[in-house]
Amino acid sequence: MLPYFSKQIKIYLLLVIISILSFRVAKSFESTGNELLLSISIFSDPHLYDTTLGTSGEDFAKYLLSDRKMLVESEAILRAVVNMISKDYSQIVLVPGDLTKDGELQNHLLMAKYLRLLESHGKKVYVIPGNHDINNPQSLSYSESKTLRVPTVTAEEFKNIYAEFGYSEAISSDPNGSLSYIVEPVPGVWLFCLDACRWRENDGSPEAITGGRFSIETLQWLKEKLAEGRGKGKFMLAMMHHNLVEHFIGQSLLFPDYLVHNWEELCATFAEFGLNMVFTGHNHAHDARLLATEKGMIIDVMTSSIVTWPCVIRRVNIRRNGIAEVRSEKITEVNFNFNGLDFQTYAKKHLTNNLSSMIENLLKQVGLPKANVSKVANFIVETYLGYLHGNENQFFNDGTQINLENIKEIIDNTPSITHLFPILEGMLKDLPPDDYEFTIDLKTGSITKAEFK
Repeated sequence: MLPYFSKQIKIYLLLVIISILSFRVAKSFESTGNELLLSISIFSDPHLYDTTLGTSGEDFAKYLLSDRKMLVESEAILRAVVNMISKDYSQIVLVPGDLTKDGELQNHLLMAKYLRLLESHGKKVYVIPGNHDINNPQSLSYSESKTLRVPTVTAEEFKNIYAEFGYSEAISSDPNGSLSYIVEPVPGVWLFCLDACRWRENDGSPEAITGGRFSIETLQWLKEKLAEGRGKGKFMLAMMHHNLVEHFIGQSLLFPDYLVHNWEELCATFAEFGLNMVFTGHNHAHDARLLATEKGMIIDVMTSSIVTWPCVIRRVNIRRNGIAEVRSEKITEVNFNFNGLDFQTYAKKHLTNNLSSMIENLLKQVGLPKANVSKVANFIVETYLGYLHGNENQFFNDGTQINLENIKEIIDNTPSITHLFPILEGMLKDLPPDDYEFTIDLKTGSITKAEFK
């Protein structure tokens, strides 16, 4: 009998030791020390396009004119980003969706190739899909003579292609069909990689659904996992494609599909369970927004698309005492022929030209008198460029306010666009914190402009 009891005692002692160690890991984040817990690099909305799918023909030209993205240049830009991040000391890399132009299988396979390059430099890469990435009816190839459908990917194929970039490491996956999952990139940290995209609804639609929402079942799974994470003392962060918070007053009116459905309720839920920092993309703007709720605070750190000016990536340090340090770096060194221009100048010019054309056409369609189209379009373009860049105040001055008052008079006389004025006012106000560099205490919401360590 003695050997049996000795064996049982050993097993019991082993379990006690494991539980003690687990407790120490979970509770270690209550430390007041400023040791580095996790270093992160983020790049968003790469919209990768393999140019062997074609760059000619009337349909491709129309696509470019009606869009903000630098598609032809996208692989060169991605290559530059991979080079930037490969040389830094970040432990993990987050890519919050819209990995491809329009969900083409060929582009997903190419993206996976570049993500493997990052992992070959010791990074752990985590991805989620964006609204462009799955079951996309606009998955096409282009030529002078014809435009053809090419294979897109299903949700299951997406998981398989990106298995080594999050899905195979998941400690929990949403059992309700979304591509949401949770990983523990370093001991004691839970990263919620959340998929609110509505790719199931793309079947039979002429284009992919832009908006995002979580099903009731997925929200229940999420709440259960948040409660579990809090109970275990985990430090919790999240990544999702759609914005969690309005990044300017009026965003929910002008760009409702860029905010996740029921965003205010979701913010309160995250804050209640102690998940206070979320990394997003989708809107192609470089902006951070701190929001106070009745349950606590939440900060949504949105990162610019790398293929839409200002073409910025982020780096974030999380410390054990709950301090997060955020900084940004513009992409500058891209190996591509930009007709004698530096990359940032080229990117801004590309965006400005496309926006001007698109906005002028829209203003004509809503009945704005021809004499006022250029004036209003130019003001909207300047305002929107400031918002996309972030730290908008540097672009606006006393003359901007005078112009705003003139634009208001024109807009007030055009009933179909009167709703635009308060939205323009909202975009002119830079909500806290600084969009490029700040330090935040995730326990209190206190923000300082501190040097990245």
